[in-house]
Amino acid sequence: MATTFQATKVSSATDQMAGIGDGQALKCVSSTYTGTAALVINDVIQGALIQKGSTIVDVMVVVSDLDTSTGITLDVGYGTDPDYFIAASTVGQTGGVARASAVTALPLTLTTNDTIDVLVKAAPTTGTTAFTVTITVFFLPVNA
Repeated sequence: MATTFQATKVSSATDQMAGIGDGQALKCVSSTYTGTAALVINDVIQGALIQKGSTIVDVMVVVSDLDTSTGITLDVGYGTDPDYFIAASTVGQTGGVARASAVTALPLTLTTNDTIDVLVKAAPTTGTTAFTVTITVFFLPVNA
């Protein structure tokens, strides 16, 4: 059965959104999930909460090896579009870094508070049980 996991912010122990600031100053927020059981299809790892009105300009996902074979693929997106930034990435098959590369991965201004999520699009052939997934979001905050 698919599960939603909450990644923990790297820079802070709180669950609050990254703060507002000068609309011209790029910010980033990172969150990491440390897994203890193999991922299955449709599992979701939620990143940090990003404030409504922020414009996301890039997303980077760093993963350890999630599959002892070559079956897993990952999507990265947000609430209404789960593969907006990255579609069917094979980065989890051996571990590594994936950056926003989908054809839809244009700068996105959020219309609601939302998280950037990693979705297990295709299940691992044989999933690893000890792994990390780090989601880093680069964004322009609300211009307050």
